[in-house]
Amino acid sequence: MPRCQACGNSSVLASSIVSRETPTANPPTYGLLANFDSDGNITTLECQGSSLDEAQEAYENPPDYLDTCPVCGSENILW
Repeated sequence: MPRCQACGNSSVLASSIVSRETPTANPPTYGLLANFDSDGNITTLECQGSSLDEAQEAYENPPDYLDTCPVCGSENILW
């Protein structure tokens, strides 16, 4: 199960790799967020600027993409 070593968050991780640019005045903080269940499995991906290909790649290889804790901003993620 992935976990942020700074704050202990294990329910949601974000990607600093995926662009967060969207055609809105107030773009989201992250372009891709993944929500996890208590077993560490991805339950949903929130694509807020990523392409479907990027989302699929992140789903298949989460440690390569989901590298940031959106709760505290740390990039110290234990997989």
